[in-house]
Amino acid sequence: MPTDTYSDEQNIAQQIYQRNRELLQERRRAEDLLFNVSEGVFAVDKEFKITIFNNRLNMMLGLPEGTALGKDVDDVIILETEKGVPVDIKQYCFLPPQKMPILTDLVLKSPVNDFFVKVMFSYIKSEKDEEDSECLVTISDVTKEIMLDKTKDDFLSLASHELRTPLTIIKSYLWMLLNDQKSPLGDQQKTYAERTAASTETMIAMVNDMLNISRLEQGKLNFNLKAGKIISSIQDGLTGFDLKAKEKNIGFKIDFSTLPLETDAYYDDDKFKECIVNLVGNAIKFTKEGEVKVNVENAGNYIKISIIDTGVGISPEDVPQLFQKFGKGQRSYEKSEITGGSGLGLYIVKIYIEAMGGEVGYSSPGDFKGSVFWITVPKFTQIHV
Repeated sequence: MPTDTYSDEQNIAQQIYQRNRELLQERRRAEDLLFNVSEGVFAVDKEFKITIFNNRLNMMLGLPEGTALGKDVDDVIILETEKGVPVDIKQYCFLPPQKMPILTDLVLKSPVNDFFVKVMFSYIKSEKDEEDSECLVTISDVTKEIMLDKTKDDFLSLASHELRTPLTIIKSYLWMLLNDQKSPLGDQQKTYAERTAASTETMIAMVNDMLNISRLEQGKLNFNLKAGKIISSIQDGLTGFDLKAKEKNIGFKIDFSTLPLETDAYYDDDKFKECIVNLVGNAIKFTKEGEVKVNVENAGNYIKISIIDTGVGISPEDVPQLFQKFGKGQRSYEKSEITGGSGLGLYIVKIYIEAMGGEVGYSSPGDFKGSVFWITVPKFTQIHV
């Protein structure tokens, strides 16, 4: 005769079996989900042997299912920068969560096709044994987005080249009209021609900005870095800005009283001047009253140049757009019909200054209380010799 004890033991065994079966089904569902997600996913153990390798990665690398398991990750996953520099993926695994990077602009090498990818890491820590911990890596295929950007950039470059010649011709004919002594224009005609000439100059500047950005992003723009007298470059670059400020009845001042005149910096003189002209031009453009001040000072191993104005300032919601490509704040946009501008100037300043080893930044004493744009340029030291 069965006893109650036997019945209880059987019930416990049945419950354990049922729970194990449910856990197994859940694990299989999770593995199926991981295996079939649209992102490439793999995991490695502490010895960097592959423990998980999903279907998307098999397809990207042209591998039969299961062949990657157990292999060293370096034998299967080959990552490079766009310039062909190998990327050691192992150094990014098993870092603390707060130091886990997101790698972008990488190329996944494959016998099928090379892919532009973004790579993210997760440390799956074992609670029982540290040696059982794994690193989960997600590889996102961003080839379509990258190729779309490249196509857009190529179009902008081509369009800019094609636009520059007719714009230069228009500028030349307008100059001839405005300076024709034999058949001078009437007052109204002259006004129209001057406005057209100003708009043409704006268009030419915009085209040149787009060409420079295209060259920068394709790595075709060279920098002539060498020692130079930074104060002389600032004075030369800003020649005539005092007159522009005077036309608007605002003050203009360059203060380098705390920096020795002979201080050497390490920079590209022409591109540095372009940055200074851009920043000071913006300051004067958006300042209706008060003054624009250029402050030059020591900042450790750098020289810091701050452009301080009493203009409209930048609204807090627009600050994240500063120094971004085509980044134009609402206030600057409202004035675009009068002042012009492509939204490329600050982006070019950032790219140029960072290529010279410096930094860019912005601060404001408050809403509608002016702006402070600053850049730094490294001093010339024995390191550069």
